[in-house]
Amino acid sequence: MEFMFKLPVLLVLAFIVFSLGQGMYYLAKDDGDVDKTRVVKALTVRIVLSLTLFALLFLGCFLGVLKPHGM
Repeated sequence: MEFMFKLPVLLVLAFIVFSLGQGMYYLAKDDGDVDKTRVVKALTVRIVLSLTLFALLFLGCFLGVLKPHGM
């Protein structure tokens, strides 16, 4: 059960890192002729994924699946 809950958390974390890299690429290399809002869209996706990760971690602690080390 614990691994089944940790897998989505790790996947969301990987998507956050990918979205951050995508936003960095659009900011550094893209000239903006195609779509000038691609940086904003990539960072918006990262924020939504970060909030999803926070909700998953909070839910895991609430249900007792994930236990903090300090407690």
